Amino acid sequence: MKRRNRQQRLVGTALVLALLASLTLMGASGLAVGDQELLTNGDFEGGFTYVPGCGMVGTGWGCFTNGGTVDYGFYDDQWRPVVANGAHSQLIELSTMQYAASEADRYAGIYQTVKTVKGKGYELKVSGLMRERDPNSAEDAFRYRVQWGYTSDGATDWTRVSNWAELPWDKIDNRTSPSGLGAFSTKFTAPSDKITLFVRVWKKWGTAYKELDVNLDAISLFGMAVKQPVVPAGPVVVLPGPVVIPGAVALPPAPAACGGANYIANGNFEGGFVGGVGKGWTGFTNGGRASYGFYDEMWPKVIKDGAHGQLIEIGTLGLAASDPNRFAGIYQVVGGLAKGGAYEFSLYGMLRERIDHSDEDAFRYRVQWGYAAADADPSEGDITNWVELPWDKIYLRTAPGDLSFYSVKFQAPSGKIVMAVRAWKKWGTADRELDVNLDAIKLVSCPGRPGPTCPTSGVYVVVKGDSLAKIAARYGTTVAALAEANHLANPNILYVGQKLSVPCDGGAIVIPPPPPAQECIWHTVVPGDTVSGLAVKYNSTVAAIMERNQLANPNLIYVGQKLCIIDP
Repeated sequence: MKRRNRQQRLVGTALVLALLASLTLMGASGLAVGDQELLTNGDFEGGFTYVPGCGMVGTGWGCFTNGGTVDYGFYDDQWRPVVANGAHSQLIELSTMQYAASEADRYAGIYQTVKTVKGKGYELKVSGLMRERDPNSAEDAFRYRVQWGYTSDGATDWTRVSNWAELPWDKIDNRTSPSGLGAFSTKFTAPSDKITLFVRVWKKWGTAYKELDVNLDAISLFGMAVKQPVVPAGPVVVLPGPVVIPGAVALPPAPAACGGANYIANGNFEGGFVGGVGKGWTGFTNGGRASYGFYDEMWPKVIKDGAHGQLIEIGTLGLAASDPNRFAGIYQVVGGLAKGGAYEFSLYGMLRERIDHSDEDAFRYRVQWGYAAADADPSEGDITNWVELPWDKIYLRTAPGDLSFYSVKFQAPSGKIVMAVRAWKKWGTADRELDVNLDAIKLVSCPGRPGPTCPTSGVYVVVKGDSLAKIAARYGTTVAALAEANHLANPNILYVGQKLSVPCDGGAIVIPPPPPAQECIWHTVVPGDTVSGLAVKYNSTVAAIMERNQLANPNLIYVGQKLCIIDP
C-alpha cells in the first residue's frame, strides 16, 4: 500500500512538472511553429486606410516621406496592368510637376513590423515596376531606384535603417504604357525576435517637372513564425474565483461603429439647388481656357438615392486648346466637430465623358477630396491635402454604369472645417466634356476614439525625416495652420532642430457621444420660417440652431427640412 501511494505521488509530481514545463515553454514570447507568411496585407487585397500626410496606404502598413519640394502620393491602384495578383496594388508617387527646382535624394515608402525567430532564415519577395511621365532615355538610367531594408530592433523610424539594398529593377516605363511587373526575391537571417521591414522609392536627382510612379504588390516575408501561447486542451476544472491562465490575452471590445447624424448639410442634394449648386454648398473653379457647369442632376441612372444629385461639368468644346489642371468642385463649412476626434467621410459618384477616349491616359480625369480651416477658400489653393478617390472607370456620357463608393476616416483638426470635393481635368485637351456626378455625401462621427495630444508647451522640435504634413497629422492640425503659426514662406522647407509652434490644445480628446434624441425639439420647416424666427419661437439662438444642424448659412433653409432645436 505504501509503495502504491509513493508511485501515485511520483506520477502526480511528474504531471505537475510536465504542466509547469509546458507553461514555461508557453511564455509571453510564444513558440516557433513552422514556416508561414509573416506580413499582413502584403497583396493589398485587405484594403487601404487614409493616412494624413501620405494618402491611401495598404491597411497594416505605415508610410513615410522626407518632405522637401516634392508632392508625394500614396494610392490604391486598381489598374490591371500594374497589379500582380488580385485587384489592388500600392502606388507611390513622387512629383515635381509644380516646381521649378527640387532637392536631391527624395524618398517615400511603406513599412511593417513583424515577429521573427532570431537566427532563422527568411525569404522576401516583392513585385513591382517604375513608371514616369514622358521618360527620357538620355537621362541617367539609374535616376530612380527601389530599395528594401530593415531595423533589427523593430524600430519604425526609417532613418535608422543602415542596410538599404537596391532591387534590380532598371527599366523605367512610360506612365501610360507599363510593360509588366518585375519580381524580386532575397534571403536573409533574422538578427532578433522583431524587425521592421521597409520598402522605399528613391528619386536621386533634384530634377523638376517629373512624375515618378512606383507600384508595389505581392510583398511576402516567409519563414519561421512565432505563435502566441495557447493553453493545451484538457479536462475543464471549475475553481472558485477568477482563473488566470499564463499567456492569455484579453481581447478588447469591438470599436463602436461610425455613424449617427450627418454633419454635412444637404449631402443627398434633396434639399434643393441654387444656381445649379446644392443648397448649403458653394461651387468653385480655377478658370482658364475651359467652361464649367454645375447642375441639378435628375437622371436616375446617375443618382444614388432620392431624385437629385450634383453634376459638375468641365468642358473644352469649341476650344482649339485648353489649359492643363482645370478644377471644378463644391465645398461646405462644417461645424460642431470635436477637435482631434475621428470622423468618417463618404460619398458616391461617377465620371463620364462625351466621346470615348480610352486610348488616352487612363488617369486623365480624377476626383479628389480635401479639408482645411473653416476660413479656407478652395478656389485660392487654400486646401493642400487633396487626396484622389480610386474611381478609375470613365463611362460614356450616355451609357453610365454603377456609381462608385468611397469612404475614409480622418481626425478633425478643429471644431469647424471646410470639406471639399473637386473634379480634375489633368491635360489641356480640346473638344472634351467631363461630367462628374456626386451624391449621398456624408460626414459622421466615430465615437469613443481618442484624438492626438499636443507637444509639451505647444512647441515641436524638427527631427530628420520630418515634413510639415507628418507633424500636422501627428498633432491633429493642418499644414496651413502650421505654416501660418510659424510664418513659413515655404511649407516644404524645414531644418533639423527648428522649433515649431503647434496650434492645438493639450491633452487627449475624445469625441463626445451625440445628445439623446429627447433633447431635440424637432421642427419641420414650413413656408415663411426663418432661423431667427425659430430662435425666438423656441427661446433659442440663431448660433445654437446653426451649430446643432450644421447650417453654413442661416438664410438657407428649405421647406420640409427637419431642424433639431435645443435650449442653448
